[in-house]
Amino acid sequence: MKKIASERFGMVMIFATLLAIIVSATQLFVHNHQMRDQAIKIAGRHNVRLLSSLSLPQLLPEQGSNAILELFNNSHNTPDFAYAAIVDPNNQPLAVSSSGKAAIPAVSLDNQTRWASEDVLSSDGKNLLEFRAPILSQGTLTGFIRIGYLQPTFEFDVQKLPFFAQLILPVFLLVPLAYWLIRREFQPLRQANLEMNSVLKKQNQEVENDTASNFHDFMGNFKLFMTLIDRRFEQLSRQNAKTQATTLALSYQRRRIESALQSLPDAILVMDETGIATFANSKLIPLLGGSLDGVIGKSVQTWCKNSHVIDLLAKYQNSGHRLQRSDTVEFNPLNNPDKTIAVSAYPLFAPKEVETICGTLVVFHDKTQEILADQARHDFINHVAHELKSPLNVIHLYAESLLDESDVTIEERINAVNIINDEVERLAALISNLLNISKIETGNIVINRQRVKFAEFLEDTFNNVALSGRENNIDFNLQVPRTLANIQVDKELLRIAINNLLTNAVKYNKPNGNVSLLAEETDQLITIRISDTGFGISDSDQKHIFEKFYRSSDDNIVQKNGHGLGLALAKEIIELHNGKIRLESVLDIGSTFSIELPKTSTII
Repeated sequence: MKKIASERFGMVMIFATLLAIIVSATQLFVHNHQMRDQAIKIAGRHNVRLLSSLSLPQLLPEQGSNAILELFNNSHNTPDFAYAAIVDPNNQPLAVSSSGKAAIPAVSLDNQTRWASEDVLSSDGKNLLEFRAPILSQGTLTGFIRIGYLQPTFEFDVQKLPFFAQLILPVFLLVPLAYWLIRREFQPLRQANLEMNSVLKKQNQEVENDTASNFHDFMGNFKLFMTLIDRRFEQLSRQNAKTQATTLALSYQRRRIESALQSLPDAILVMDETGIATFANSKLIPLLGGSLDGVIGKSVQTWCKNSHVIDLLAKYQNSGHRLQRSDTVEFNPLNNPDKTIAVSAYPLFAPKEVETICGTLVVFHDKTQEILADQARHDFINHVAHELKSPLNVIHLYAESLLDESDVTIEERINAVNIINDEVERLAALISNLLNISKIETGNIVINRQRVKFAEFLEDTFNNVALSGRENNIDFNLQVPRTLANIQVDKELLRIAINNLLTNAVKYNKPNGNVSLLAEETDQLITIRISDTGFGISDSDQKHIFEKFYRSSDDNIVQKNGHGLGLALAKEIIELHNGKIRLESVLDIGSTFSIELPKTSTII
């Protein structure tokens, strides 16, 4: 079957080639005929116009001479030339030159115009194409030029057979070559068809032809194969859609989990069962340094240099059994040794296999603030105990002296009572400041804002402090514009802050010193400057001056009574009013505290 089909294909190619040769030869004959006909017409029209442009004496220099026509005949290179003749107006020949292929037919020239013309004539059974033109001499008709050509016919020229053989033989020889090339090119198709048949049979598909010896059979099998592929693509597309939906759901859940881990206040690290980091939130990098790329996908030995942390996390690597505990270690990072980090590891268990560890959750908790807070609480208790103990000791001492009435004079009793009263006031001020600071820090204090005539408020506060300060020969200078804007503040709290600053300016001033309060305003702020000519504050002390219980070690400062809460409380109160406090100080020259308060409202 395959051989018959192949021979049938070869015969079809041969017949198709012969048909193509016949059509090509026919087209060639027709083309040559048309070209000969066109060449005759062009030559006849040209020659008749050329000869008719000459006068009769020029054409016939001697009576009965046909030299020009013979020359014309001999110079002609077309085989279709028949004759050329010069006749008088009565159609009597004056000169004739003929190729002998046809006799000159007789025609009537009675109706001949004085313009060139052409006619189809017949002579000796041959068709002639004659071209005529009048010969004029000074406008007078003296004769005619007649030139005749044989009309081309569709006859086969044996002499042209070699040419046609040269033309046809290469075409005919190309047929077996083309057939061989086609069979060679179709070999992959046959191989592809065998493979398609194998696939189709495995899918229980009925094939068109096992061998696909012709293109039709191949296309039939190819159509079945493409149908099978389309079905498979549809199945894969549905599976892919399900997979994408599952992937999106898992991705959404993963993003939610990662978002929750990112929002935790501590640094979080997740490791798989082999100890490789698979997730870390952004808070881990500030603690350890480096970058997330240096952590994700790496083992703990790569990104951690602390041996205690490495030993802790090594317990959870490649451990298939359930760990019933979580361990914690503390370390100081190399990039920030002042910090203390607590590392806790918690095993992660598979949802359906609660005895199998699938990873580890590592929590890095910054305990620095907690440690500082514990230290601050410890220092606070020590400061408070010390501040309470000193006045209590004094009160106890003078109270015992008052109980011993035998040796105590009236002046001593009065002095002891005054000292006890001063210490009680000192204790009351200390307790009041402690309570105010505690309320501010815990957020329990209530800000009672009200419109205050700020110029009168500053003047009244300044004068109250000035009454007690003049005993030390201190000069007081107040510069407050009467047009100072009225603003909304908590009058009592702000009085405490400004009173603490003025009291310190008096307490730490020099004899015959000066204390001044200057107020000025802009479109947005009211600025208060409290200056003194006291001992001044060193640069090292200025960094801690607003801390609770901080007191300078300078001898001039140590000799003065104080508990180190006045400036801390003043700063807290001013910040409650959205204000700022700044310090400028030079040792042995004095200090200036500047307060900036925003103008919240104005009374016109």
